Amino acid sequence: MAWLKGGPFLEVSFFLAIKQDLIREIIDKLSDVRTKIEVIDKNIEEIINNFNEGCPYDPDSPESVIIHSVDLRTIVHLPRKRKATLHIKQVSSNAILVNFWFFGSSFDAPEWNQVGIKENELSDFTFFLEDLFETFDFKIGGIAIEEDILQIFEYDETYPNECYKFENINLKQHPSFPSYFYNVIWNEKYQKLDDIPFNYQRINKQGIMIMLSTKYTEF
Repeated sequence: MAWLKGGPFLEVSFFLAIKQDLIREIIDKLSDVRTKIEVIDKNIEEIINNFNEGCPYDPDSPESVIIHSVDLRTIVHLPRKRKATLHIKQVSSNAILVNFWFFGSSFDAPEWNQVGIKENELSDFTFFLEDLFETFDFKIGGIAIEEDILQIFEYDETYPNECYKFENINLKQHPSFPSYFYNVIWNEKYQKLDDIPFNYQRINKQGIMIMLSTKYTEF
């Protein structure tokens, strides 16, 4: 049975460089995040092995691209506890995308044990993104409806693809952020930003929080 039902989904995602045993490290460090994250799945070793082994995109083709991805069921303790699917996917030879999917309707769905997101609850997810940055020190992360953080770069290629190599993702030119993005964190350890044409504030660990919206709407 699907952990999350309905939609749309609010995505809180971030981008990391691959290193040895990164999936285990990501899962282990969830307990270090200031916002409590419960992992419901118990077969963690099996999940890690499945990621490392991967599966062919086209099982009938011996030359098929191998997809490395996993989904974990979680509960995130925001002011209102929320079910979330944690999706982790290798997007290039040296980079991984980590993405929390939340039920993004404005209305609660008690029949699925899922709470919606009220207009003034966007700040809960902003604080959560900042907590994730404190723990994972990622290069870039963001909050959007039905899209992950890499969509601001408009490469228009499916994952995995080498256009999403870690070194290719930068903000040399400030993008025109799509309207479905709410907030973005950029790590100035990788590139200093000047003359930012958006509301922003500097946060710990050389982070810049670019604030694109303060109220939530699912459309």
